[in-house]
Amino acid sequence: MQKLEKILKKNIKALGAISVREFMNIALYHPDYGYYIKKDIIGKSGDFITAPEVSQVFGELIANWILVNYNSLINGNFNYLELGPGKGTLCKDILRTIKKMDSNIFKKLEKIYFLEKAKYFKSNLKKNFKNCLFIEDIAAIGSKSLIVLANEFFDALPVNQYIKKNSKWYKRIICLDNSDNFMFTLAKNPVLNELSFPKKAKNGDIFEYSEYSDLLITQICKKINKNNGALIIIDYAKTNEDLNGAITAIFKHKIVDLFYKPGLTDISVKPDFDFYKEIAIKENCKIIGPIKQGFFLQKLGINERISQLIKYNPNLEESLYKQKKRLTSIKEMGDLFKVLIITNKKFSNTIF
Repeated sequence: MQKLEKILKKNIKALGAISVREFMNIALYHPDYGYYIKKDIIGKSGDFITAPEVSQVFGELIANWILVNYNSLINGNFNYLELGPGKGTLCKDILRTIKKMDSNIFKKLEKIYFLEKAKYFKSNLKKNFKNCLFIEDIAAIGSKSLIVLANEFFDALPVNQYIKKNSKWYKRIICLDNSDNFMFTLAKNPVLNELSFPKKAKNGDIFEYSEYSDLLITQICKKINKNNGALIIIDYAKTNEDLNGAITAIFKHKIVDLFYKPGLTDISVKPDFDFYKEIAIKENCKIIGPIKQGFFLQKLGINERISQLIKYNPNLEESLYKQKKRLTSIKEMGDLFKVLIITNKKFSNTIF
């Protein structure tokens, strides 16, 4: 039995049961044995590859969107915040492009903030971004216009699961069976506080909710509405078909049971973009999307940028076309990932 499995079972025996959120939180973020403590999870040698690792063009195009909309979006000094920056590849590409394309706007960047839990990534970010600041609370950010990037961040946040039974919602919990194996069960009593449960849900449907996502997006919306700016979320997106739960566990590129080798298995959940939109509307923000990543990048000029790079690097033609295909193809990241942009209420959209 692995160390993290022992820790989880010890907690369950002490408490009787734990929530799905608590299980995910320990499995992913335990300070010694959690999945995100590993050093090699991102990139070609890791468990998964994010869009910024596929091509520098991804960050360049986002930077261009910020520059094109600067006057409506910021128009003054601003701060940059990235949620779950990992290696910092996206931030590096965005800031490099802004500096190259418009040094005057780059000079208006006051502070770079990161919200990152993993010690390994934090130590690397400190080396690569000398003056960066790490935060745990959005309130710690100064009162300037704010650009926030969240690429494959919300899919890694633990959620609670609720199942509809006899027209009532019950929290799903995890206990141990007679053989000391993990198993799902339901809390004895239905949930009394009204969450954002889907109104048309049928008995047996599963609803997933992250209090932290709710809090984080609400705080960011308040910030950008008060000081101007934007939140750009790029991630998997829950669909109307995901009524049996959208949690996925992957080990060595294969889907496995949620309880399989905790700490070594990547556990993720499809974010609920419709719920994020509800939060933004409630906070009186403007919304763009969600739109497919492929369409988003094409509107921002990925075809033209790839052609430009090929012109100056003809020996990289095959590689660059593969990068574009990976980012925009319907069968790859193009349809699988969605983009949701939340802006201040005064924003005048010029592209989408």
